[in-house]
Amino acid sequence: MASAFALSAHQGFAASAIGIVNVEGGRVSGVEPDIPSVEVFKGIPFAAPTSGENRFRPPQPVVKWEGVKKADTWGDQALQDIHGNPTGAFWGDEFYFDPEFLPKASENGLNLNVWTPAKSKGQKLPVYVWIHGGANHHGYASEMEFYASKLAQKGIIVVAIQYRVGAPGFLALPELSAESPHKVSGNYAILDQIKALEWVRDNIAGFGGDPKNVTIGGQSAGARNSTMLLRSPLAKGLFHRAVIESGQTGLFSSPMQKLAEREEANRKGLEQVFGKATSLADLRAIPTDDFIAKTAPDGKTQLYEALHKATNLPAQHALDGYVFTEQSVDLLKPGALDGIDIMVGGTSDEYTSLTGGPDKTFTDTEMAEAMGKIGYDDAWKDVYRPSDPQDAYRKSLRARADYNLQGYILSAEIAKSRNKNFNIYTFYFNHAPPGRNTEFYGSFHSSDLWYFMNSMRDKPGQRLWTSADYRMGDTMSSYLANFVKSGNPNGGNLPEWPQGGKGTFMRFHDGYAFSVKQTPYPERDKLNRDTIIRVQKLDGMK
Repeated sequence: MASAFALSAHQGFAASAIGIVNVEGGRVSGVEPDIPSVEVFKGIPFAAPTSGENRFRPPQPVVKWEGVKKADTWGDQALQDIHGNPTGAFWGDEFYFDPEFLPKASENGLNLNVWTPAKSKGQKLPVYVWIHGGANHHGYASEMEFYASKLAQKGIIVVAIQYRVGAPGFLALPELSAESPHKVSGNYAILDQIKALEWVRDNIAGFGGDPKNVTIGGQSAGARNSTMLLRSPLAKGLFHRAVIESGQTGLFSSPMQKLAEREEANRKGLEQVFGKATSLADLRAIPTDDFIAKTAPDGKTQLYEALHKATNLPAQHALDGYVFTEQSVDLLKPGALDGIDIMVGGTSDEYTSLTGGPDKTFTDTEMAEAMGKIGYDDAWKDVYRPSDPQDAYRKSLRARADYNLQGYILSAEIAKSRNKNFNIYTFYFNHAPPGRNTEFYGSFHSSDLWYFMNSMRDKPGQRLWTSADYRMGDTMSSYLANFVKSGNPNGGNLPEWPQGGKGTFMRFHDGYAFSVKQTPYPERDKLNRDTIIRVQKLDGMK
């Protein structure tokens, strides 16, 4: 198959505006992507490999290199199964079909990509640090939907970072805490992200960026990690605004475990995987390739997968008093977000691509159980009225996404009322990409990435994009670039996007942006708002 973004034959030979850049560890040079006014530096290491004695430790300093590193190749993914989303299945056909965008995985995955449109090193352009999703189980910075040349062309530097996922990113154990100078363990993925932000602070000026004007952003697990960075005192001052796409809980609390509880749960989980007590030395001695190539002692489950399920569900982040404190994790307390600007929202059909499929059905009992798990009382029966078993299943999926949307809107209102120097903008992505059973999948989870990143291309394997898609991509990426520049998405000829403190949000639909106060289903909006107020015990809210 032809590469989805086959680069021009003269790549690497075009005149460079930035030239050679001195960074932590050595010197790097970039290459030209498909936009001549942008330069990309691929796979720059920001920390040492995480194998051996560095496994289950905070990120260590970069290993220095000699000469000029030609940053023309995507860096390794963090350790994971790179074939976990094969072609022929939904996600493989959407994002992972092109080998050009599927680098190998290893424990040398703490690297990043820099996209810069700067004309000189002293230009001081705003910086957008992108944090990939993947349930903190998989994902990487060079996925094709993150191809950021057109976004960078709008006058911002985009830095896409990687971090450890699965058990390597979150394992907490008493033995690990005992060797830590802070007497903590786990949260390595967050420490990786903080290390990347420190790299940006110390090195981005060489690429024409302004370390005093940094926005973080992510989608799905990347969005949750962005909210976790908002919660960490270690990240304070490293960024100035945040973009939260499909983070599910919005600014409300996110699942966490106290460190002692997590240590004990992880210890028991390891015993279940290995059938015996396992020492830290044993874990560090496992060859990297064995995590993917070999199974757990049960002979059935891939070792990487078994460890992830045993240690990272249902919660991943540890409340340890260091990376996260009791005082720092509440984003809705008065003043918690002073000085930070936020863009937050999600898609209208988050769960069509995450659970089941277009042919799945629900009985009346199954639908009632599903709606109860969301948090509804019997009032849902007057609002989500299915016409048949297939419609019952589909309406239950839409209800979950509707609930998330009202959570974004409501938490934005609360945050706006409790912070003085604070701007927040909410959005609802309701634009369905073309083809591939769009009638069922609609605006599926992650579909907004093509548009915010403006990464759609007329290339083999991608969807057959329409003029409405390209118009939507140009509009959404312009809002995003404006927000990264100033904390305000408005500017140019874009439709006005009011702040979200009074329930107003931007709806992206059929290629256009609309400022609205309700979805096309106001009765669903009210049910979900009322349900969240009850579930979150928000006395006094309407």
